[in-house]
Amino acid sequence: MKPTTAPRCFGFLLTCLLFGSSSSQSVCAGTENKLSTLSDLEQQYRTLRKYYENCEVVMGNLEITSIDRSRDLTFLRSIREVTGYVLVALNQFDYLPLENLRIIRGNKLYEDRYSLAIFLNYRRDGNFGLRQLGLKNLTGECVFLLAVHKLSPLCPRVKRGPFDFDDVARQQKLVFCLR
Repeated sequence: MKPTTAPRCFGFLLTCLLFGSSSSQSVCAGTENKLSTLSDLEQQYRTLRKYYENCEVVMGNLEITSIDRSRDLTFLRSIREVTGYVLVALNQFDYLPLENLRIIRGNKLYEDRYSLAIFLNYRRDGNFGLRQLGLKNLTGECVFLLAVHKLSPLCPRVKRGPFDFDDVARQQKLVFCLR
């Protein structure tokens, strides 16, 4: 074998080991935009859909920002794992369909503190906004820190589903705050 062939073979074998056993999984790249938005809300939605439609594993951060209430977000249901953080902010939709999300690894943290950050998801007049988190399968073992701020002006009416943030926070010594 030539000296230049060995690194290529090693890279190929490494790729096969990392992705070969999970060839049925769809892997996509995450983003690092934080609260930045694209030129308009239509473009923001189209980009979100393009990145995550049929995606199961997000290699990086899942950032869902500036999405209005009329958008179909069911394509997010395929996501099962995020290696970075999950950011849900400045949105007006009422339901977050991440039912199959099981693990947020938090290899990178939002604001260097949170693996899951959910805040300011409502209009100022309070008519529209996040009312239900579809995080039914999220496990606490890999969620490092969690911040939920101002889900909606009607916080007592927000349904969190079977995922008990307080219970996970106690078990994992997580930061949880709802303001």
